[in-house]
Amino acid sequence: MDILLYCAISGGIIMFWHMAFNTSPNNFGLMQMIGIFILGGIMGHYMQSIETGLLMSIVLSLIFI
Repeated sequence: MDILLYCAISGGIIMFWHMAFNTSPNNFGLMQMIGIFILGGIMGHYMQSIETGLLMSIVLSLIFI
């Protein structure tokens, strides 16, 4: 999995959760979720596994949001 595919999957997950929970666009939770997925991408880059980064970002978003 390359970084472009990670961004596409992350964007899809963020859009799905944003519309499923019906949050308003000016809600700070959306910015937190985007930040968590960026953090997960950074973690995946350092661990040399984007799949692990995607998994960690999903787990962190479920914990903190």
